[in-house]
Amino acid sequence: MDKKILSLFATAPGKDIYSLAVSSIEELGMEKMIKKGVLVGLSGGADSVMLLCFLIEYRRRTADFPILAVHINHSIRGESADRDETFAKRMCASLGVEFISEKIDVPSIAKENGLGIEECARNVRYQEFQNIIQGRKDISSIAVAHNADDNLETVIFNIFRGTGLRGVCGIPPVRDNIFRPLIGVKKSDIINALVCAQIDFVTDETNNETEYRRNYIRHKIVPVISGICDDPALMVSRLSSNLRYDDEYISTCADNIIGDDTSVKVNKLRGLHRAVLSRALIKFAKNNGAELSAVITNSLVSLIQKDNFSYNLPGEKVFVCESGNCRIVSQRELSCYNYFFKLTDEKNVLEGFDADFIVSKTKFDKTCLNVYKISIQAKISSAIIVGDLVLRSRRDGDTIFYGGMTRKVKKLFSDLKIPKSYRESIPLLCDDRGVVWVPGLGVRDDGNKDGTELYVCLGIGKGESLSKIRMRSTSEFKPQKA
Repeated sequence: MDKKILSLFATAPGKDIYSLAVSSIEELGMEKMIKKGVLVGLSGGADSVMLLCFLIEYRRRTADFPILAVHINHSIRGESADRDETFAKRMCASLGVEFISEKIDVPSIAKENGLGIEECARNVRYQEFQNIIQGRKDISSIAVAHNADDNLETVIFNIFRGTGLRGVCGIPPVRDNIFRPLIGVKKSDIINALVCAQIDFVTDETNNETEYRRNYIRHKIVPVISGICDDPALMVSRLSSNLRYDDEYISTCADNIIGDDTSVKVNKLRGLHRAVLSRALIKFAKNNGAELSAVITNSLVSLIQKDNFSYNLPGEKVFVCESGNCRIVSQRELSCYNYFFKLTDEKNVLEGFDADFIVSKTKFDKTCLNVYKISIQAKISSAIIVGDLVLRSRRDGDTIFYGGMTRKVKKLFSDLKIPKSYRESIPLLCDDRGVVWVPGLGVRDDGNKDGTELYVCLGIGKGESLSKIRMRSTSEFKPQKA
């Protein structure tokens, strides 16, 4: 087999393929990835066989590096899939290349997750590749055998999905730890070179079934395009290469604006060119563990003209802009927490909130409050209290007589520009009549000062579990004057 590889790259078509692949490696910085050891996705088809042969030859001509061939049996084609697995195993044995095969029930996984077979197979394949190299110190990069024809089909497919610039750039030659040295090589040249060198490969019979979208493009659309362009794969390859530089520049501009920020002022985004803005939003979402589709990105581009808005994202996340500050939070963080604590004349531990509520008939000694990160205090006349004191979450219709008038708590929060995501979690001190005190704001003004004085304090712990109450925000708000 080694002699066949030598003869493969001694033929004219083999020499051309080797030259094109080396050019891609040098121009796109793949050398470092290769030297760290390579996992080769080996289906047994012509492309992956050529890729493995090329890397073996490249290693012989340059420097030694580990090669691991991995075959994924997707359990889609029955006996023919088992045939391909056996072929790949025997080929690697003849070449002395380490080989691993995994059999995964893709149809069941696709059904369970509501995915198409093609998409699910791709996801499973790449995930398994990553899983394999995570447990190894000698292999850190992944080589896959996409070629110029694959890129042509991808660009056509993306165009009819209404893609942006990145979609027309086609299949990225390098992305994260994955690289594609054959991306500039045509499929026909690969097959021709292998046949000339008498190197065997297998053929996936499903490639001829046009119910798969990519196959339909390959067998129905590309032949029509070939009638008006002698070499569509080559022309689109040039297009993708040219546009890739433009996309990289615009993306770099966006990355420089967002950096690693997980919150950003909306004014920083306004005025950006639309091309930079969309990428800045995508980068910002990525910093927060979220992904934006083109539809969502376009919606956010329109919304950033507002200082206050929210937009639901996949994965139970929400893009929130409050008072001109943009964040991405979980839906749970924005949800209303319904809690109710009956209070006693002592220290009340608010379970689950890393906070205490203290009711005392004597003034607090400051030293006893040093255990808290923040403490918010008030003095209340016992004469205004009717029934028992409780601490609870806000309810629709809550009002407080404050500043000489009855105010809706919701309106009070709005006037003070308290972010919506904080309002539902601010605890209210209440009695049988309603709201007595809004921590950080004011005490109910009933005009009755005859009773004894009570001192109340909300003490917020030094941990970070207070995200459920978010009372840290109220210490920044001053009571509104009448």
